[in-house]
Formats: sequence, structure tokens, C-alpha cells
Amino acid sequence: MEMNALLKKMILHAVVSGTVIILIFTLSPKGFAGDTDTARNYLSTIVSSLSTILALCISITLVAIQLTASRYTHRVLDLFLKMPFNVSLILFYFVTIIQSLYLLSRISEPIRETLPSYLQPQMTADMVLVVFCFAILIAYLYAVMRLLKPEHIVAEIERECLYAIMRKRKHEALDKVEQICDIAKRAAGDMDSTTGLIAIESLGKIAIHGSRATRSSVTKQFVEIAAIAAKEREGGMLGFVLSGLYAIGAEALQTDRMQDARDVVHAFERIARTALVGQQLVPFVEEAIAAMYRLTSVVIQKETKIMTREHVEFAEKTFRSICQIGEEVLLSEGDGGAYVARVILAHPFGRLLHHLEHLPELITDDGWPLLIDYARLAKRLIHLVQLSDLTHITSWVRDDLTHAVDHEALIRHELILMILLAALSHYEEQKAHVRLFVHAIASKVALPLPIFNEMIGNYRLLRALFDYRDARPHVLAIQTVWEEYTESRSVEVNASLSFLTV
Repeated sequence: MEMNALLKKMILHAVVSGTVIILIFTLSPKGFAGDTDTARNYLSTIVSSLSTILALCISITLVAIQLTASRYTHRVLDLFLKMPFNVSLILFYFVTIIQSLYLLSRISEPIRETLPSYLQPQMTADMVLVVFCFAILIAYLYAVMRLLKPEHIVAEIERECLYAIMRKRKHEALDKVEQICDIAKRAAGDMDSTTGLIAIESLGKIAIHGSRATRSSVTKQFVEIAAIAAKEREGGMLGFVLSGLYAIGAEALQTDRMQDARDVVHAFERIARTALVGQQLVPFVEEAIAAMYRLTSVVIQKETKIMTREHVEFAEKTFRSICQIGEEVLLSEGDGGAYVARVILAHPFGRLLHHLEHLPELITDDGWPLLIDYARLAKRLIHLVQLSDLTHITSWVRDDLTHAVDHEALIRHELILMILLAALSHYEEQKAHVRLFVHAIASKVALPLPIFNEMIGNYRLLRALFDYRDARPHVLAIQTVWEEYTESRSVEVNASLSFLTV
């Protein structure tokens, strides 16, 4: 079908060019007034000039195409050969050269004799053809230069890919995806962010309209593009890749393609852990984590009637991936602790928890796995960071204790987290950290005995956090610290939180 369309275009160019040539021969008047000597010189010059121009034009064009192909993709040569303008150029030049040779052979009169009248219209036609040859050469060079622009190359490959997708030609579509990805990778290596953006936007369109295999291929290729961009310190390309991945993930969630969304989260995790962490590219790690948090918001804020446990599990597993990135940051970055406290464990997690609390019937095991994942990462911070860094964690809890008092489940989970972090600090013998966590919430809430009892009752769930030792002594120690703090100060608690003490 595509070859038929290309053949039709070439035939159309040939028919139009042939029609113009026939009209020139048919309608040309007797406009040439020179003698036979002038005609011979003119025709000889035209033959040599047009032959030289055509040869130079083709040579220069092929060199330019070869250079472009080496920089972007080998498909440039295919696109050039399929260009219908080639038919018009060759037809006009060949007809003009052959016509000139023919007229040169027909002039048999002596030197400086008047040109025979039957040859004068043909000489005029030859002169008009020369004018058309130069005009079409300019148009042809413009078409070639336009063809060599990266946006045109990408657009043509994208069009062919979408056509293959429409015709369900899986392997052909995947081949086109590879070609566009090659352009993006070379652009990243050459620090050409403009071309990279064009290629990434094209891949995003293909991912939206493509099959499951096509979307999976695009997502995997984004990881490789990001790795090259990170190696070359091409920040623009990294930003484009992360934005493109988020767009694919958001579209997948909106259309309920959960496997595609999971692939996107996995791609974010791979990019962050293998290409960004440890390379002094923390701002892009933050951008990746922010995008992952936004994806959890997209899935959790769906209409309640279409929510399933799969959607909530996606949010929980996405946070687990974020925690794994955080662990890599702690190991590889000098100020990783402060970064993790601010970007992962503070307000962004608070927003995730806030959204999840509207779906209590779907939360896995009453939210304990999510809280334990949080505490496992926070435990790594306790002996790595300064107290000032941990205030990022306590600040969002204090804000919720002040402004979100109507959300009983939310406040309950946040208090469990703070008590758990205080108990872990006690286990790590970090007394200053214990005071920080306890004082942050004890100044707002009276002693929540039901929560302490619940944590003691679930001590088996907490064993992994305490190196498989009994967590109860440390939880009870925090209860004692809380009671001592309450007795030593005149604490004015929030009356709206009285449900926590019952």
C-alpha cells in the first residue's frame, strides 16, 4: 500500500513534468534569431553546462546525505531515493540535454548561415527548457535540504511506524522505533538537545498509538537514551526523557493499562539507580521521584467506582521503588541523607498517604507494609543525618496534626510512623532523635494509648526493622518518654484528636 502510494507520486511527477515539456515544444514560437554558428556554440555550452551541473548536484547531494546518515540514521538514503522530485529533475535535465544534442546534429548549414526556420521553434523550446532546468534545480535543492532536516527525518519514520501499527505489522513498527531511538541516542551523544526533543516527542506519540510490544520497546529505549544523556551530562535530554516517560505513564493510567504503567515506574527506577545516582545528577533524581509520586496521585485519584486493589497496589509498589532509589542515594551521594529526608520522606509521602486514606478498604493489610517500607528507609537516615534534616519529616506531620484533624485514619498512620521512628532511634541509641520525634507530636497530641497497644500487638510485623529482635521494649520506652514529656510541660493538645486516646 505504501509502495503504491509512492509509485503514484512518482508517476504524478513524471506526468506533470512530461506535460510541461510537451507544452513547451508545442507552443514555442520562432524566437531564436541567431545564425548557425551561434546556435552551435549555444547548444554545445548547454550540453556541457547542464551535464556538469547535474553531475555536481548529484555528487554534492549524495555527500550531504551520507554525512546526515552517519549522524542520524541510514534511513536518510531510503528517504532520498523515495523522493518524487528526483523524477522531475532527471526528466527535465535528460530531455534538455538530449534535445540539445539532437539539434546540434541537425544543424548542417555552413558557418554564419541563417538557421533554418523549422529549427527555430525547437531552439526556442530548448532555451525555455534551460530556464526550467535552473528553476527546478533550485526547488530540488530546497527539497533535499528540507529532507535532511532531523525533524523531517523523524516525522517520515514516525509516519511509516504509525502506518505499520495501523496495519498490525509488529516487526516493522518495532524496527521504526529502533530507528528513531538511534537518532535520539546519537543526539544525546552529540549534545544535540533540539534533535533529541524531536525524537522523544515522536516516540511518545508512537507509544500512545502503538501496541503493547511497541510501548514496551519505547519505554526500554528511554532508559538507554537517558543513560547516554547522563554520561554526556546532557541535562536537556535527561529532562525530555523523564517528561516523556511521565506522559506515557500518565496516559497508561488514564486508559487503565496497568502493565504499561508498571513498566514506566520500572524505567524510572532503572534510570535513577543506574544512570543518575552517584553522577552528581541529584536534581534529575529528584525530578524522577517527583514524577513517580505524581503517577501514584494519578492512579489513586481515579473515580472511586472504578478503583481496584490493583490500583492501590501500584501506588504501594511505586513507593517501594522510590525507597530503593533512596537507598541508592544514601549509599552514593555525600548529602544523600538530607536529600532523602526532604524529597522522599517528607511532604511528598504525606500527600501519598493522604490520598490512600480515602480508600481504606483497598489498602493492603491496613497500610502496615507501606509504613514499614517508609520506616526501613528512615532507619538508614537516623545515624547519617543531622537533626535539622530530620525536621523535614516531622514538619509535615505537625502540619497535618494541625490542619487535617478530620482524617482519623491519616492521623493514626502518621502517629504510628513517628512512634516507629522514635523507637528505631531508641534502638540505634540516638537520644536526640528520640526527643525530636516524640516532642514533635507530643506537643500536639495526648498520649495515644490505643496506638501504642496496637503497635505492641503487631510487634511481629516490626521485627525486621529491629534486626529481628523484639520491638516491644523500644515502643514502651517511647511511651515512657512521651509520658515524661507530658508531665514535665503544660501541653495544650488538640481537642479534635481525642479519638486517639480512647
